Parts: sequence; C-alpha cells; structure tokens
Amino acid sequence: MDGSISYEAAAAMETLTDPTTEPSDSPAAAAAADPRWVMLNCRGYRWLDSFVADARTVAESLTSTGLAVHVSLGLAPPPASSFLYYDLEAGAAADGNPVVIAAHTDAVLFQMTPPKAPRRKRQRRDVPAPTSTTATFDYFVYEAGAGQPPSLSLLPTCDIPKQYERGTALRKPKGRMLQKEDTGVLRRGDGDGELLVAQLEVTHDEPWDTAELCVLRPARREWELKTAVPIIHGDDDAGGGEPRRWRTADAVVSVGDRFLCWVNLAGGFLLCDMAGDEARPKLRRVALPVGPPNESGHYYTVIGHRPCLRQSRNMGAAGSGAAAVRFVSIDSRCCCGGPGTSTCERSRFAFTVTTWTMTLSTDEPMTWVKDSVLDCEELWGLPGYEGLPRVPPQYPIVSSDNPDIVCFMICEGYSDPKTWMIEVDTRSKTLMSIVGCTTNPWEVDSHLPVKLRW
Repeated sequence: MDGSISYEAAAAMETLTDPTTEPSDSPAAAAAADPRWVMLNCRGYRWLDSFVADARTVAESLTSTGLAVHVSLGLAPPPASSFLYYDLEAGAAADGNPVVIAAHTDAVLFQMTPPKAPRRKRQRRDVPAPTSTTATFDYFVYEAGAGQPPSLSLLPTCDIPKQYERGTALRKPKGRMLQKEDTGVLRRGDGDGELLVAQLEVTHDEPWDTAELCVLRPARREWELKTAVPIIHGDDDAGGGEPRRWRTADAVVSVGDRFLCWVNLAGGFLLCDMAGDEARPKLRRVALPVGPPNESGHYYTVIGHRPCLRQSRNMGAAGSGAAAVRFVSIDSRCCCGGPGTSTCERSRFAFTVTTWTMTLSTDEPMTWVKDSVLDCEELWGLPGYEGLPRVPPQYPIVSSDNPDIVCFMICEGYSDPKTWMIEVDTRSKTLMSIVGCTTNPWEVDSHLPVKLRW
C-alpha cells in the first residue's frame, strides 16, 4: 500500500537496556509500555493489516469530504520514534500522508489531504456535500484524553487571507495553510483547560515592528485575526538602534500553559504570552545565547539562501510545567579546543554540545544560563558508544520530561547510510540508550517532543 510502513520497521532494534529481557512488571518494561514522553515523528502513515492499533489511542472523526478517518498512535520510548497512523473507510483513496504540525501536552495538530470518496458512495446527510471550495487540506486536533477516551476534531477552515493575498489575484479560496514553521498549539491550564491554535505572520514591509496573529479557540469554532501586534525588540537584538528584519521561523515551541515561541535558529525567537491581554497581544523578540553561525564554524546545509540549522541547533521547553526554554547547539571546534573547524584530519569531526536555559517573561529582563558542555571526546568515550561512528550528532531533540536529556541522530555514509538514535543526559554525561533505525535517515530527522497523558 502506498505511503505505508510497518510498525516494526519503526521500532527499536538495539538498546542499552533491552526491554525484551526485562520482566513484564519491571520498571523498564513499564516505561516501554507507557513512556513518560515520546518523540512524535512529523510524518504520519497509513497503517497496514499487520499493525495492531493500541485501543487506548484510537479516535475517529469525519473529513471535510464526509469520510470516516481513524487515527492511532504507535508509541515507543525515546530515542525511538513514535508515529501517527491513520486509516480510512473501505474504498476511500488517500492522497498523501498526514503531516504533524504541532503538539503540546495531550494535543497533536496534524494536516492531511481530504480523501476522495469511493465511486457511487452516498453522501452522509449530516455532512455538507463537497464543493469546489473544499479546503486543500484538512486540519485535525487529536487529544489523548488524560483519563478519558481520546478525541479527534476537524478544525474549521480559516478563510482569513494572508497579508500578501489581500487585494490581489493570489487569494486562495480554499483556506489558509498551517505549517510547522508558523503554527503552534497551546493547552491553557491543566487537563480540561482551553486549547488554542495560533499562526504568526510578520509584516513584510519596514520597519518590521508588527505582526499578525490568527488564533483559533476550537471551543468557539471561529478564527480571529489580531492585527498590528507590536514586536518589542530587546537591546541586544537591534543593531545601531534599528530593528532587524524577522526571517522565517524554523519551529514553534509551546512553553508551560502561557507562552508560544516562534524560533528562528539563526536569529532568535518571538515570544508571546497567550495568557495576557487577549485584545492587545504583544510579541517580544529575544536573542539566542550564540550568534548566527558561519559556514566554517557549524555543521549545516543550505536550503535556498538560508541555512538549515535543525541539524545542529534546537530549542524546546525546559520541562512540562516550567516557564523556561532550553537551547541546544552543536558547534565544530578546532583540534586545539577553540571554536571553529579544525584543519587537522584527525580532528575534522571535532565538536561540542552546549545547552543553555532561559526563564521566560514578557516584561522582566531575561538571561541565558549555560547548563552544560559536552565535548566530542567525552561523548565518544561514554560506555555504550563503542562501535558507533565518531561523527557529529545531528537533529537534537530536548526531552519534554527532563530538559537535561537530549536525543540525537547519528548518521554514517551517504549512498547507503546507517542511522542510530541516541539518548544522552547532557548534565550527568551519560549515554542512556541507543536505537538502530531501519528506515531512511531522512524519515527520522523531524520530531516533536510531546508528553501525552492517558
């Protein structure tokens, strides 16, 4: 079946503590069956007949074309990937696989193309017939339930045009596209608190000091546009007193039950307190603890005219309840120990992994605090690393349960690459687990940390 993988292909092949050897009532077995947090792969898949869905995770809804869709999660303890799986009613044709856009606590936002109905299928009376203005994509929110059965809700289409579409022939009649780079979800309060979805669009013209927020509170079922949202530039962000243009974000991070952060891994992040004045929101621009990278000093690839820094940098919430963020940077170093790429063949893969933490506020001064530095020689010398390639780790993911724990991808080779995922406690400098991947390495390079509650 196109676009399908077996759950076994995504499961762990090798761990430092092999769960198959543990008694069923051991702590390791319990953690494997119900992990405290998971790394949710951003690529969803249609499940095969061999996939047995976990009944705790199955939820059902209807697409915009009136067809039933079932969603389940294939859970695995980190650093293995967890996956979102879907299935359609018999005869329905899928057009591509879902894409996970954002996640927070028990909520996962994902996108899928509305499937085509089987021929001669009668339209359900309680679902409007599809029209030429049917949305290009359906957007669903999956909620784990936290003691209740999970739910799956189709979000209303956002018909509010973007800035560049207004007054032009570029207007798309089929609703806004929500993307990982500009859209986040946030659970306000505990358990049954309000869930909101927010998309950011910074003004395209100088002086780049305002933005627009398009916000949906699913309980209200209507999108709201917040215009002229001020961007407050910090003293360390402006060069010569003039605000710099905000570039496209790389990710959106939900923090605690108040904050959303739109993160540009080269230039900083925009912070918004979603618990503040709903009628007059504001954004605060915050610099990163290290400056923009340069080609000779960092490992990254270039897409278009901007670096793809997800390989060597990331930011995540510093714990599930704390109003703080953790930043991780993998930087090349010289063989002498200083920053910058080494010209020595023996040390051409030398690097350091550095982490910082910042407590968030929209009004008070904020400072990055360095937490740890892990040198490549320390990582390569850890018990359990034997046999893995001595190359820089990639795609760091900060645990949503313990920010000291970071997962990385280790990749060797290009034409026939071998890939591992490792889990490291950066504070105690401990290699906690290793997973060998059987899938293409570029299918495990994009994850969202999420702490689902059942």
